Amino acid sequence: MSTVHRRLVLYLSGFDPRGVRYYHQLYRAEAQAQANVSGYRIEVSKRERIDAHLHQWNVRYAHDTETVDTDYVYAEWDDIVRQFWVKQPAKLAWVTLTASWRALRSGVFAKTFQWSWPAGVTATMPAILILILLLVSIGFGGIGYGLFGIAGAAVGLAVGAALLWLAYRLEQKFNLTWVGRILSFHEREEQSRTHVLDQRRDVFGTYLRDKLADPSLDEILVVGHSYGAALAIAVVARALDSVTSAGPKLSLLTLGQTIMWLAWLPEAKAMRQEIAAVAESDEVDWLDISAPPDGACFALVDPYTAIGDRNAERRNPKLLNAKFHEIMPKVEFDRKSRDWMRLHFQYIMATAQPADYDFFEITAGPETLADRFAHRPSVRDFTRLRRGRMKQVR
Repeated sequence: MSTVHRRLVLYLSGFDPRGVRYYHQLYRAEAQAQANVSGYRIEVSKRERIDAHLHQWNVRYAHDTETVDTDYVYAEWDDIVRQFWVKQPAKLAWVTLTASWRALRSGVFAKTFQWSWPAGVTATMPAILILILLLVSIGFGGIGYGLFGIAGAAVGLAVGAALLWLAYRLEQKFNLTWVGRILSFHEREEQSRTHVLDQRRDVFGTYLRDKLADPSLDEILVVGHSYGAALAIAVVARALDSVTSAGPKLSLLTLGQTIMWLAWLPEAKAMRQEIAAVAESDEVDWLDISAPPDGACFALVDPYTAIGDRNAERRNPKLLNAKFHEIMPKVEFDRKSRDWMRLHFQYIMATAQPADYDFFEITAGPETLADRFAHRPSVRDFTRLRRGRMKQVR
């Protein structure tokens, strides 16, 4: 076991228009909450911009006689998200329906239900609800017309429009069309001439390669949450050839990954190649951590296995359960009060009690990612959320 004294964290957020200010404040507040629970000390500095799309804050961890200094770098791509973030209700409904139709036609939704039925429900529910509301709205208009003529039709359509508006307000609160937004974004980015996200991945990959030459670092930990897991894999894949025995240990942590919604798309060949490159590499320690109650991710699904590989001898990725039922306050985990977005963000928030899964000790503490979870075997026999022949796949 090697002790970490200096670490670099490269963090890639999910498909979220909120930027560095939100994530810095979240990290600082939750780190202090976790320190109070776990009994260590942690200090988080102010943030600063270190490059056009990179922001950094420093984290000082102390426990007993151990101290660790971490440079926490936020890799900015929320500006790209905002360019594609649809706000108009009618356009949002159209984007959701067309993206969902494309995913259905290409087999993405069918595979989703095979590998994780909760993820399938999350992915298809928004389009189904929109179609139901449209049919109900049209039905109100038809009933009104049949009973009271044109005036009745107008009243019926007005009631239907009110239902649609109520649905839009609920979407703003619960972000129900999130998957549709992601699928639509991925399609538009693939079809664009600028490929701005791919350029950003290249920038982050170059930064990571440069840092791998810094002998003063003990570990470089690349973290990707939700959609950011796909970006983190892409960044690591770009830097694998820069790992040396004299440099820092390269670790990859993917949290609540949604990779498969994109990797199963026919044109996502590059993404599948990146997943394969990282999974087959001995230069990186890759841990994929998820939780079965999180319906917004592919819980305990190996992305490489899901794209077709069946080599069970690989060590990457190691699949682990975050065990939300143990680390969250009971009132927040209770099914009657569960907020799926809150659940999906638990990976980067404080726990209610000390636990193996402690995001802040992982990113700021004295152990490398692999060492911290060396005692836990990879969970490859969890098939409760799968359907059909996928239950037999490991």
